[in-house]
Amino acid sequence: MSGVTVKTEEMNDDEYEVEGSIRIPRSKCTRDTFFRYLPQLPIRDLLCWALRTETAVRLSKIERRLRTSDNDNDDESYSYSKVLESNYLIDIYPRDDNDGLKNNFTAMGHDEYKFSRKAHPQLTFVEMGDDTFSGLTPIEIEKKKNNKKRTRDPSDEYGYGSGSDSEDDEKLPLAQRKVVPPTLLHFEIVLEAFMGYNLGMGVTTSCYNSPDSSLPRAAVMGGAVVAALTSFQDEVVVEAFEKSKLFNGKGELQEEKIYWGAKMALIRDLHNHFIYEKTCSPYSKGDVDVFLQASPLTQGVMNVFQTHGIGQQEVDLIGSFVGAGLCQGDLGRYTTKVMEVGANKTPTIQAPEETAFAFAISKHAVSFILGKGDADDNYGDDTLDDTFWPRTSQFIMLDSQADLLGGLLDFDQSVVACSYDGVSVRVAPRAALSLMTNANYVTPFCFEEHRNKRRVIKYARRGFKPFLVDPHDNGPCQNVACDARITRKAFMPKSVHYYEHTDYNIKAEIAAVQEAKMDELKQDRMYCCHVHGADTLIQNEDQFRTLGCDSRKLRRHLGRAIYTMKMFEKSPGDALDFFQERFGWSDDDLRIVNEVDPYLRVACQKCRNEYNLVRVVMPKYPDLMKEYDLEDDNLRGKFSYTHTNGEQCFVSYDPSFYSGGVFDGALVRGDARRTVQILSMLHAQSIFEVSAYVMKHGSPDNYKKRFVHGSILTKTLQKAGRTPLRKAARPPIGLNPERFVERCEQCRSWLLGNRYGSKDCQRCSGNKK
Repeated sequence: MSGVTVKTEEMNDDEYEVEGSIRIPRSKCTRDTFFRYLPQLPIRDLLCWALRTETAVRLSKIERRLRTSDNDNDDESYSYSKVLESNYLIDIYPRDDNDGLKNNFTAMGHDEYKFSRKAHPQLTFVEMGDDTFSGLTPIEIEKKKNNKKRTRDPSDEYGYGSGSDSEDDEKLPLAQRKVVPPTLLHFEIVLEAFMGYNLGMGVTTSCYNSPDSSLPRAAVMGGAVVAALTSFQDEVVVEAFEKSKLFNGKGELQEEKIYWGAKMALIRDLHNHFIYEKTCSPYSKGDVDVFLQASPLTQGVMNVFQTHGIGQQEVDLIGSFVGAGLCQGDLGRYTTKVMEVGANKTPTIQAPEETAFAFAISKHAVSFILGKGDADDNYGDDTLDDTFWPRTSQFIMLDSQADLLGGLLDFDQSVVACSYDGVSVRVAPRAALSLMTNANYVTPFCFEEHRNKRRVIKYARRGFKPFLVDPHDNGPCQNVACDARITRKAFMPKSVHYYEHTDYNIKAEIAAVQEAKMDELKQDRMYCCHVHGADTLIQNEDQFRTLGCDSRKLRRHLGRAIYTMKMFEKSPGDALDFFQERFGWSDDDLRIVNEVDPYLRVACQKCRNEYNLVRVVMPKYPDLMKEYDLEDDNLRGKFSYTHTNGEQCFVSYDPSFYSGGVFDGALVRGDARRTVQILSMLHAQSIFEVSAYVMKHGSPDNYKKRFVHGSILTKTLQKAGRTPLRKAARPPIGLNPERFVERCEQCRSWLLGNRYGSKDCQRCSGNKK
């Protein structure tokens, strides 16, 4: 497919405004104007234009829905959108309403219609030149230190098959690559293979746009859609389609008796590629995000409230009396329809034989992961090798005031602003630019949260070079007001520090005593908690000290740490008594630990948390612990999960669901955990979340669970309905302007049009002078 040459002429002067070094069209960036100006504007100008339009749309939608704006002259598309059919999104496979196939509602006719919907003809690769990304700020990612020669490794910085830490890759040559699959049918086949299930089984049974007015409208967004859209840049996927018997010699669909068997065989081959052949697909570890918009029934209720002048605070109050809110019923009904087994009913998403789902339900989401149901816990078991494996997924219920369009525009990385609603594949203009340039564009707002940097790295590994862009910085080269470098430090979930309220002078005093002891005794700080077995990978022998016998070792802590047992144990020696019993130390082991000065005995976060739970929280709040079925001698469960980053391994008690750990989408088939083990980990996580709260606040008062869990969907939904769940700290998805626009520190007006980092509006800034 030929590339598009970027030109900078043939625009009338009255069509755009010149702002410093960039030109911005006067019209809004829509699906029509985007392709009109694509050949005439450089990438930077297109990005700034698209981002400014999105910002205006998002802010206006928020103001109108929350009734903070009295402007009735806004574009109608700014208001609540019932579907994703918006002028501000690009339809990857435009519909031909005159095509007679559209009205053929047979299964074969349905696929023939999808096959007739071709990819947008202007969606082609941009030819790369020295000035393609001129003016943008490249995001530097510290490379891994690896002296080995790498081949077809999905962890490569610029996508699978790069073979090195350079930008050169081994993908198909540009002329042979397609930006997206050639037809909507190709896309849907790949998406089903990636997800492991199909939410749009048919016209009347679709779980995207059900005729049932009590069910929410759904759309798959984010990484799953990106995986399907970029699949035809994957040589394995292209060859699978070429070798399939899906098409006849004329390039048309086979006759029906051949077609269905060939289609299922192709889906199974691609499914194996995405989840099993992990050395081939950079998306093998991905999950699925399904966003849900309030059902027509709930929307009708909201319209009645608005008609009678009932404000958002009153709506929230009413919602508090019906479980998690007005949309709680929508989320439950949708999940039940998709996954629950009933009389004469086969669920859309079902667990294969010898497997079972584990569910976790938070205030606005249902997450599930498939685990092994048998008693065999051996990894690598080949009995499930041919199993069609539903991918780990989240059903995310949007706020009753939000819509799917707002949810899509809320994605802070350009490449993932993609959606599929069972009818069409629609992307934001900035996402189209990402697909056409194999680049990922993020604003400085994205970097305000550390976890977002992990996601930037993830998509860099998948082949999208990251750039930082401030749409209102019009200098020759952008001078973005944030650090554009991501270091290869280990990413850890936010730690719970139980000493954060300790007086600083006490911390300094402890640290000073430690330093003095180290000089006097010629000892290092030592981890005196759990033991390391003989099979533990020891990279630096000088960091370990024999504990009792060669099978147990104490690891030196060479850094500056004040987590000495002297700071958290209830009485001198109590922590060692606890660890001796917990880990079965011998008397000789205990003697060797006692040789370490008390001020230099350091406990890891895992063991500190466990000690505080058993020795502090449980004795003080026995009734609270009964709720979690936890007793002093019941410590056999898994109270942590392993979080990996490269070759390093960490343990934490306060994990995030979606950064690995419990909901690790890479553990599939024979490598999957048993479902009972997953539930044990979720139970342990819940225990330690309440314990962390108690240790931080001094009591369990006002504590609310973040999630409930279980293996039976209906019972878990019922539990969620009667359990007060914690509200998210940030505003709802699609209704959080702080992720794309700042406010004046003085008058609190929106700083629309200001560079990132601005603190005052023009009026307040003038008053200061």
